[in-house]
Amino acid sequence: MAVHKLIDWEVEEEPYILIAIHSTTEPYRMAYMINKYLQVSFSRTNTDQDVLQQAYTANYPVYKYFNKEENAAFYLIPNKFWGISNQENAMTGLFDSTDSKIVKTLLIKEYGTVDFLLKIEKDENHFPLKKLINTLGEIPQIISAYQIDTFKIKQQDYLIFE
Repeated sequence: MAVHKLIDWEVEEEPYILIAIHSTTEPYRMAYMINKYLQVSFSRTNTDQDVLQQAYTANYPVYKYFNKEENAAFYLIPNKFWGISNQENAMTGLFDSTDSKIVKTLLIKEYGTVDFLLKIEKDENHFPLKKLINTLGEIPQIISAYQIDTFKIKQQDYLIFE
């Protein structure tokens, strides 16, 4: 059987912007507040971002909005979420339960203190980023918002939502 190799074949990645948001609110409430202050309409997608690891399974809720004027898709996703442990509990006593253990998980481990991620599928040079970050900072429930360096992220596959 012949083996075929593709030499010098590169996949072109779509440019995107990633904004970190620090807040203590729930994901659905954060989407509501961003809708209210930015005059957009984030809605929850039918499928969650599932992260399957050996130790846990986490289902991150994804909120999407498509801006027709900018021709850009926006995704809001929590960085911190509670997942279900895949490891079985050891039987140690008479009253052991078979309930699953809940573990705290992070979508992007390099930014463990970030609560939410706002992904914008648009080139940074063709998007009013400073205006968006300033408007996000005016929302009372948001502590801070800033742009993330996407080159520091090792698991960029977790940021593909379609």
